[in-house]
Amino acid sequence: MPLREIFLVIHFIGLGFFVATLVPGFILDSQYRRATDIQTKAILLRSLRPIGLLSPIAVLVMLITGIANMRSLGLGLFDLGWLTAKIIFFALAVISGALFGIKAQKRAKLIHQMIKNEAPSDAESQLREFDRQQRLFYIVQPILLLIIISLAVYGRLGGQ
Repeated sequence: MPLREIFLVIHFIGLGFFVATLVPGFILDSQYRRATDIQTKAILLRSLRPIGLLSPIAVLVMLITGIANMRSLGLGLFDLGWLTAKIIFFALAVISGALFGIKAQKRAKLIHQMIKNEAPSDAESQLREFDRQQRLFYIVQPILLLIIISLAVYGRLGGQ
């Protein structure tokens, strides 16, 4: 099997990692939103942590194999419009994931403070805002992923 095909298979595995962070994350976040007590919310957020740790691995695998695939085809960053757009949307997904990851950590810290009765006086409003932002994340990320996949399919079908 040529090296290019190996990189492509590993790239698909990276895509699987990426999806493997979104789907369970979405499910656990839905459970979190339905939870009525703060203890249950804390348990669900702890359950999300290992899933969130898989995300940087997915990004690294996709980035390294994406660059390797481009190099094996002799392509530069701006050689194909669809590929350039795909890279831009991938960068947006990575930045979005990093920013929302920071927000998720702040939310978990706030919930931990609430459990210990050490939270600031506006903790409930802060928590609602963090929760709103996380719901937004689970809307934005799948849209970005669908755009990226659509661009890849378009490019494979001969789009320029």
